[in-house]
Amino acid sequence: KEQVDEKLYSIEQSTAKLEKLSAKIDMLVSEIATLNGEISDLGKNIDALVTAMATKKGKRDAEHATFLAEQADLDGALGACRGAIAALTGSKGALAGNAQLEAAFVQMQAVAVSVGAEQEVGQLNAIMAAGQTPASYQYHANDIITTIESLLAKFTRKKNEVEQTEFDVNSAFETRQLSMANEKKLAEQDQLEKSALGEEKGEAKSVADADKDKESADKAADQNLQKVLVEECETKAKLWDQRSQTR
Repeated sequence: KEQVDEKLYSIEQSTAKLEKLSAKIDMLVSEIATLNGEISDLGKNIDALVTAMATKKGKRDAEHATFLAEQADLDGALGACRGAIAALTGSKGALAGNAQLEAAFVQMQAVAVSVGAEQEVGQLNAIMAAGQTPASYQYHANDIITTIESLLAKFTRKKNEVEQTEFDVNSAFETRQLSMANEKKLAEQDQLEKSALGEEKGEAKSVADADKDKESADKAADQNLQKVLVEECETKAKLWDQRSQTR
């Protein structure tokens, strides 16, 4: 009887312990699932940031290439203006046949439209047309220089505007890229920390699972032994009753 009571107490203790272990395991399973969901969301956010940064980088590279081309055109036009002014200042001849000036006019015209210099373009066209007249035609160098100087000023303003716009756009781009890079870094750090915590909780669950399995086995052994002891007690009681009746 004393052994049966001891086993019953052990079984009750095991039942209570198993309930606690089951609750702990359920809690760990829930926490691990939550962490896995958060880790997955962080991974998606990181991927989205990587894609966004690459997309913005590609767009910025294209914009910068456009800027470089426009800057080169303006630099070329500015050089053509200065060269034409120098040539006209030291020239006494006609425009006709002056290949250097004609080439400079063509280069200036190609860029002039983009800076809103339609008036100067018209004047240059007239100058070039006049240059096709007989060599006796003498152009007025001062009038031409004034036109080219007007172009030179507009080209300079346009170049300054283009370069300032490029600076502003690139500064905004770099600020945004840095912000996204920092956001990505924080997300990656958070992901690592949650992964480490998930592994820690996974290990704790494994220990709890092992403890539960062992406790379940111990309980089952106690229950089996209790059953045997109860049967023995019942058998002894029957034998006692039989002996009592035969006396």
